[in-house]
Amino acid sequence: MQSIKQSPRDPSFFQDPFTFYQKLRNVGKIVKWEEYGIPVSCDYTIVNKLLRDPRFVREPPNGFFSNVPDFLRPFYENESRSMLEREPPYHTKLKKIVSPFFTKRKLKAIEADIEMLCVELLKDSPIHTFNLMDSFSKKLPVIVICRLLGVPEAMAPQLVKWSNNMVAMYQARRNSEVEKKAASATINFTNYLTELIKTKKNSDDADLITYLVKTNAFQKNLTTPEIVSTIILLLNAGHEATVHTISNGNKAMIESGFDLKDQIKDPQKLSSEILRYSTPLHMFIRYCSTDIELGKYSFEKGEKIGLLLGAANRDPKHFVAPDTFNPFIPRKPNLSLGAGIHFCLGAHLSKLELQLAIPILVEKFPNMKLANTPKYEDNFHFHGLKELTLEI
Repeated sequence: MQSIKQSPRDPSFFQDPFTFYQKLRNVGKIVKWEEYGIPVSCDYTIVNKLLRDPRFVREPPNGFFSNVPDFLRPFYENESRSMLEREPPYHTKLKKIVSPFFTKRKLKAIEADIEMLCVELLKDSPIHTFNLMDSFSKKLPVIVICRLLGVPEAMAPQLVKWSNNMVAMYQARRNSEVEKKAASATINFTNYLTELIKTKKNSDDADLITYLVKTNAFQKNLTTPEIVSTIILLLNAGHEATVHTISNGNKAMIESGFDLKDQIKDPQKLSSEILRYSTPLHMFIRYCSTDIELGKYSFEKGEKIGLLLGAANRDPKHFVAPDTFNPFIPRKPNLSLGAGIHFCLGAHLSKLELQLAIPILVEKFPNMKLANTPKYEDNFHFHGLKELTLEI
């Protein structure tokens, strides 16, 4: 297997990872990324196949607590109860319980609320310029998921801080300071939700936490720690990626040169192109659960492979003009929300937020332009902007 070098902390990389992806693609379908010490793939066919292959799993082969220092144990205890990190039958049990809250039919009931929230957040926008990230992108998804779950909206800023500190564990900038903040955030998040759950036992609300508490009261399917970990996952995943897709997508729309009002005529096609072109999560790790032969490549049990979603979504063998943002041409399905049993539980919610938020933004600011050249954060595996300042 051939190898390639590229620091994920290099500013030239996280500002434009796609140049590196093209180099990687030219080397081979599966290539060892030296800095990570693992094979990776940016080939759409391979990435799609492995996301669906039950032999490539999320669970670490040696368990969640192998070589974990004591101070990080709270973080990995939470991970060990997350449906994102587990395989069937445990994954199936968790997903089956919460999935009814994320169907298209269920979410249809909150469309009007999301629209009203979008309008409210943009109501007091400055006259000339404003930062879309701080004023809108970071607020909308967390408030929506708070309402869905039944968490007080006043907690939204604190939840975002805890979430940011926890998801930093998946980023290339992970170090001892990041680990300490993640452990602390996990403890504080857990303590808060444990107390909140107690208040829901006598609640008549129709939110997801009340549903979990009351369903569990007679079905005994979940422990309180399992409910807590599920809520943490839904809160973290329910806003983190959408923050990036709203801002990255808005940037792509402006830079494309296409008329903004023309782009929002088909919100479904537009949201799909935003997810493809502006993929929020660029690398997803899988473990081999057994020795595997994949074409000319051999993998041993326990070996990791990095699936480069952002690169696969621009594979020229699969997409026409892949490096061009164009919501008007037909596109094959993209992999931004995953595939297989770990396909994003909140996929319908993520798409709905984009399909509602972006048109409302354009209707309010039909002539918006970039006030400067936006810069991306040093946050690989995620791909998100530091800010997005618009002239309106």
